[in-house]
Amino acid sequence: MDLPKIEQLVDLVTRSSIAELELTQDGTRIRILKHPSGEAQPVAVRPASASGPHVPAADHQNSPPFDATADLIVPAPMHGVFYRSATPDEPPLVEVGARIEAGQKICIIEAMKTFIDIAAEAPGVVLAILAENGDEIAAGQALFRIGPAGSS
Repeated sequence: MDLPKIEQLVDLVTRSSIAELELTQDGTRIRILKHPSGEAQPVAVRPASASGPHVPAADHQNSPPFDATADLIVPAPMHGVFYRSATPDEPPLVEVGARIEAGQKICIIEAMKTFIDIAAEAPGVVLAILAENGDEIAAGQALFRIGPAGSS
């Protein structure tokens, strides 16, 4: 991965509402975290097979507590193209009614020819998919409505 591409990714993270971006390309893995100041900084570039210490994506001490009984709206973390499946030939990652786990991949967003996996932040049930496959989406646009894990 070349320096101009990394600079573009840092700029993308800085301008978007995402806190973290991790991407693997051609055997190289890069992870960019946004600091509270709002500036994104590359954290690590290493071979994709290498492992390192876990770095939390954000400081959640000042966040309100998670309400396990309320529906959760999953917003788009950035501008891009919304995809429901990993490739055109594969089935969607999730469907309405599917039970999902925290950390489970639920969609992919393509931005600047880079594919970014979007994962669920909490377990639950997919109540609605609010974007169509292939739609151009804006940062902050609602993509999914997730119900509490006990709903059906």
